[in-house]
Amino acid sequence: MLFRLIRLPNLIIVAVTQGLIYYQLLHKTFRNFSLSGTFNSFEFVLFAVATILITASGYIINDIYDIETDRVNKPDKRIIQVHLSESNAWKIYFSIIITGALISLYLAVQRNDLFYWFIYPVAVFLLYGYSRWFKGTPYVGNIIVSLFCAAVPGIFFLSEASILNELKIKDLSSFVSVHRLLLSYVIFAFLTNLYREIVKDLQDEAGDKLANINTAAVYFGKKNTTFVALFIALVISMVITFTFSQAIFSNIPYLFAIQSLLIQLPLSVSIIKLIQAKDDKAFRNVGLWIKLIMINGLILITYLTINPYG
Repeated sequence: MLFRLIRLPNLIIVAVTQGLIYYQLLHKTFRNFSLSGTFNSFEFVLFAVATILITASGYIINDIYDIETDRVNKPDKRIIQVHLSESNAWKIYFSIIITGALISLYLAVQRNDLFYWFIYPVAVFLLYGYSRWFKGTPYVGNIIVSLFCAAVPGIFFLSEASILNELKIKDLSSFVSVHRLLLSYVIFAFLTNLYREIVKDLQDEAGDKLANINTAAVYFGKKNTTFVALFIALVISMVITFTFSQAIFSNIPYLFAIQSLLIQLPLSVSIIKLIQAKDDKAFRNVGLWIKLIMINGLILITYLTINPYG
């Protein structure tokens, strides 16, 4: 029950993403130039745990404020007020954010920079604000959640800024390769999650309307919101095409075929199914294809970091 509440598979993906980015991309490149990342192994585990706790808190607070809409949108998947009381859900929520705050404070002290500690409450507040206020503002809530997803890999631009600057001085071409690959994945994470969030609004339109939550689908209508979702899907396709046309990826074997199979093909299927979608079940099916694209993006960046690039 607790694993369902905190969306354990999603948390595993968050941990894998950060581990892959840090150790397989950044740390491996730094080591080639006798540089070290800013985390030791224990600190990195704590860093990943703090990120996971922020994510878990977001899922819990969202379920708490979605009690009424979930009665309509997913009555068979409800946890709060079915398997868990609302008061206990709040207790779990506060336990998680307090634990994460303590871990973040410890890391900030270890790094001798308390600025990093303030990232944690800002992230918690944004996810709370999404569930409490911003979800009912068309597209604003979608963008906030998508920015958080992009921040899972993007946080390394901040945490490893000093080492990246040293790499830039030592070897500009390697810096450019790492920087572009990481930035490309951050943009991919943002856009694919935004695509999924908007499709989810289309799927949940009935329950959101009953609860007077003005998501994009409720406020602008399903037809207009579908056009926006399609536009984002096309932007994703263009970004992927442009990214892998860059010279830094030119020597990676089979890259065009792999990215076409992993990203472009399921993206095309999702577009076709979105155009055809008429009911909640159909929109849910589109969402599953988008989840596949997101997972495939992780597989693709794994392939990119294992192979020589640039």
